[in-house]
Amino acid sequence: MSRTDEPVGESARSRVADWRRHFALLWSGLALSGLGTMTFGLALPLLALAYTGSAALAGWIAAAGMVPRTLLHIPVGWVVDRHEPKHVMVVGLIGRLLCLALFVAPVLLWDAPVVILALASALHGVCGTLHSTAGAAAVPLLVPTEELAGAAAKNQARNDATQMAGRPLGGALYGLAHGVPALFDALMCLLSLGAALLLAPIREPGSLPRREPLGLALAAGFRLLRGDRFLLLSLLVCAVTNALFQVVWLVIMLMATAEGVSPFALGLVLAATGAGGLVGAMAAPYLVRRSPPARMILLCTWAWLALTLALPVADRVGPDWTTVILTLVWGGIGFVGAHMNVTVVTYHTTYVPPELLGRLTGTTRFVLCAALPLGLLSGGQALESLGVRTTLFLVVGVTGAVALVVTLVPLTPRSHRRVHGARTPPPARATPPPGHDAPNPHRHRDPAVPGRARGSDPPPP
Repeated sequence: MSRTDEPVGESARSRVADWRRHFALLWSGLALSGLGTMTFGLALPLLALAYTGSAALAGWIAAAGMVPRTLLHIPVGWVVDRHEPKHVMVVGLIGRLLCLALFVAPVLLWDAPVVILALASALHGVCGTLHSTAGAAAVPLLVPTEELAGAAAKNQARNDATQMAGRPLGGALYGLAHGVPALFDALMCLLSLGAALLLAPIREPGSLPRREPLGLALAAGFRLLRGDRFLLLSLLVCAVTNALFQVVWLVIMLMATAEGVSPFALGLVLAATGAGGLVGAMAAPYLVRRSPPARMILLCTWAWLALTLALPVADRVGPDWTTVILTLVWGGIGFVGAHMNVTVVTYHTTYVPPELLGRLTGTTRFVLCAALPLGLLSGGQALESLGVRTTLFLVVGVTGAVALVVTLVPLTPRSHRRVHGARTPPPARATPPPGHDAPNPHRHRDPAVPGRARGSDPPPP
């Protein structure tokens, strides 16, 4: 049952009327938490390397933070859907603080075995996923329908900004002292915890989904994808391109090194994707609000193809032009990616029932995170076996195939009615967006079952 199917109490009305303040608290808490995560994630393998001198152990500790987080995205989404998002965020942040106190502090202060940093990395990653997934699921419960594209753009800008600032800041803090990044992460967690505690309860009483067998509950995100061609195809596009861009990242590293590009200049080139994403996030709401989601997916994939076509050119020019072309291409990929992400997230938050959004978010993150190591492994193998130029043409070819599939396969969902249970405008603005029928509150269908009422116009990352 959606939150708008329930009688709206005074607390809900006051929360809707003051949604901007609550969204600002949510956004700020997620930004602070993300900044702490970025700095801490960089410092952990450096700590292992400093204490043991083992690059292998440092790699295992870094992987320990990624693998459990990837595998647990789906059950974390189920937890978020079953509980009040505010409470899940609080639990995730407290878990991170306990992780720092119990597993990082002993290594820094009392020479505890460095191997426990792997446990710290794993638990920190899982708690961070709890917090970020709950934050994503809270957005459509707080923000009016017509403002969701702007909210998605602000969240995308936050992600790009924390990526741009987090890693350099983590390196600088680690240079001051080995334990400073952990202290900084603890401070960010405390500030984020304060922001979460100031939030009012986000879900309406009685709006939690009905209980169902655990296997069916965990598979709800996959059932949504199977029943909606747009959700499925847009996710596949994002997964394939995410893997391809890991190959591009490796190519940029190799080309820059081969051309004698300085480490500082290489750092600027690699930062370009964050800068492009930040600019793209600011520009995205204009197009997303005015273009059907299917058209946005089409434009993004063809824009990515045009950018990858410039990579073989960069392999044939001098060092100065190589740096310029790589910077423009990598920044352009981030710019287009911001438009893709805003389009997808806006579709999710507008047309997917709030009680399923956590599981859909967990499912999509699971698929997208799994694509990253696959891209790195296959890209490394291709570069080793085929060389840079042939690998670049393979990247162009696969990107072109993706663009053709998106062009030839219709992305319009089967039904032009809003997904049953998806949020409608708050009571103060009960008029649905132009061109969309309001859901019938007297029908109680399972939106995760294929063939039932689906979303209207098109998309996702």
